[in-house]
Amino acid sequence: MQVNGIDHVNVLTDDLEATATFYEQVLDLIRSENPSIRAGTAGYWMRDAAGAPIIHLVDRTTAPGRYDDHVPGESTNGLHHVALRCTGFDAMRARLDARGIPYRFNDLPHIGLRQLFLADPNAVNLELNFNGD
Repeated sequence: MQVNGIDHVNVLTDDLEATATFYEQVLDLIRSENPSIRAGTAGYWMRDAAGAPIIHLVDRTTAPGRYDDHVPGESTNGLHHVALRCTGFDAMRARLDARGIPYRFNDLPHIGLRQLFLADPNAVNLELNFNGD
């Protein structure tokens, strides 16, 4: 077996609409139906422009018992952040500034990488990586 990349990231939330709106408005991801809705659990797939699933949002309040030990905003223990390959650095930085979203900037010119670090509404740390952009 060989791992070829990350398929998607699952984010639990107690505020599904606000979280989906964050990923739509801040990262330009596209909200689409989540197959688990049929099982009674509310959620969305947040997809990139090509339709690939990136973030799987799950409203944990609609799945009693299943996620009771996982509380959005509390420590994620060993998982520190999710890193995403991105383009459009200047536009993203301007968007974050315009929305008043706090972030940290890291510049690594020796490897052609600029990074923005921020958190989603559930305290999930996001690392946005821009290569040569």
